[in-house]
Amino acid sequence: MTKLKNIAVALATLVIFTNITNAQTQKASYTVNALEPLKVKYLGDDDKYLLFEVTLISQQEAKPLFVISDKKEGEFFSSPLTTGLKPRTFKIEKRGEDQVLNFKLVIGKTTFVKTFAVNTTTVERTVVAERDITKL
Repeated sequence: MTKLKNIAVALATLVIFTNITNAQTQKASYTVNALEPLKVKYLGDDDKYLLFEVTLISQQEAKPLFVISDKKEGEFFSSPLTTGLKPRTFKIEKRGEDQVLNFKLVIGKTTFVKTFAVNTTTVERTVVAERDITKL
């Protein structure tokens, strides 16, 4: 009976040390969620205008360039902005049906874009769809 116990203990020890060895050789995999440097929030519409709140958050040394453009009209606002300040509110004129607005932030060689599609086919209601931020 002691031989059987010794064999069982030896097998258990072998299994435990094998698992420890395998656990040490596997690579760790993890993801890091970075802060979005550009946050754009649709606030609603004010008769003939769309209201957006823009917040810039960046720890990089490069001076960011912020651009607002319309798919049909082209670029209509461009300014170097400082980050970490209070959110800024932009009032943008509605330009007919299927307006597409791009809010672009350029920091160094990295570009972040947030796009909003505006549908004003009904007079009483404005529908704005937000697409997630993309890194170009």
